[in-house]
Amino acid sequence: MGQTLHNKPTCCVAITNNYKYDQRVQKVVRYLVSIGYQITIIGRNFPVLSQEDIDAIHPDLYDSVSIDLLSLNYSQGWRFYLEFNWKLWRHLRKQHYDVYLANDLDTILGVYHGSTRHTKRTFDAHEWFEEVDELQIKPFVRWVWKTIANRYIPKFTHCYTVNQGLADTFSRAYSKDFAVVRNIPVSRDVEEALPQALQEALPKKFILYQGVINSGRGLDQVISAWKKDLPPLVIAGYGDEVDQLKRLAHQQGKSDQIIWLGRITPGLLPSITKRALLGLHLLDTASKNYRYSLANKCFEYMHAGLPMLTVNTPIHKLLYEKAPYFLILDNLKPEHIAQGIQRCLLAESQQAMRQAANKAKENFTWVNECHQLESIYTL
Repeated sequence: MGQTLHNKPTCCVAITNNYKYDQRVQKVVRYLVSIGYQITIIGRNFPVLSQEDIDAIHPDLYDSVSIDLLSLNYSQGWRFYLEFNWKLWRHLRKQHYDVYLANDLDTILGVYHGSTRHTKRTFDAHEWFEEVDELQIKPFVRWVWKTIANRYIPKFTHCYTVNQGLADTFSRAYSKDFAVVRNIPVSRDVEEALPQALQEALPKKFILYQGVINSGRGLDQVISAWKKDLPPLVIAGYGDEVDQLKRLAHQQGKSDQIIWLGRITPGLLPSITKRALLGLHLLDTASKNYRYSLANKCFEYMHAGLPMLTVNTPIHKLLYEKAPYFLILDNLKPEHIAQGIQRCLLAESQQAMRQAANKAKENFTWVNECHQLESIYTL
């Protein structure tokens, strides 16, 4: 689908993540439909992603959002990125859209070369892609992504990212203005009921980590820090490190203290988050990407009225000035993590941080973030 339908402007949304679990892209898509766009999502051939899944995510938008899945032979590594962008380019050459949205650097080549001249190209930097933790030991691959960023980002009409620190950094690096659209959840009047199996899996009291389970997320240190007198740790997420972390928990005799929920859809996640005692967000700040991160979970914990334990970064310090609902650690030593958890579980800490979170969420809203999107996507 590329042509205007009933005079609606059209937007192609390119994404390599599984749309079913990408809250940021889902929110942007919903906003674009609300201002009149017809959306085509172009992604990869995940076995659990189909038009029916899209309709289930947006049941009220079924006639405004469609998906085209590219059939790929590779699912990771340089062959995957090359194949995805090549097939994205071929796909886009056959269509015309009013706006082209590249989500992250791994879609930018296909979007730029596949889009028509003098059209509106937008770039959403979810993270500092060339500085992710996994690339710190791959200097050549990192250089390739840096080269792509330097060459292509300045050519896009509009660019935006997840926080002011990254926006300032990108603006200096690429001589291109970056707007800020933070990862704040949509306020929900009604939450989805948890399936019976999930309800039975959750203990009455627990500490929560939610999100991607990749290198540098601090979960190995968290497992090492866990003590028998702490509530169980519930991990809601997926990623490359899951098997390794399960082995670590087994080796340390802590498997019975950790509950692995696996992938949880964004619709169900708030019902889990609000039941927790504490949310964990402990990144390894040796990575520049993590040092400048302001992740979804920061605001998801806030909107659940949930205290958070996090690590010392310039971005978290700025957030703390406006919303002191979390405790900041100076490092990720297991003994310091354990002490931080115990401190956050104290009754007075729970009360103060929950009050701060509930107060802050009144000002940190997705409606406010949409004002930036309006200036970017108005034709």
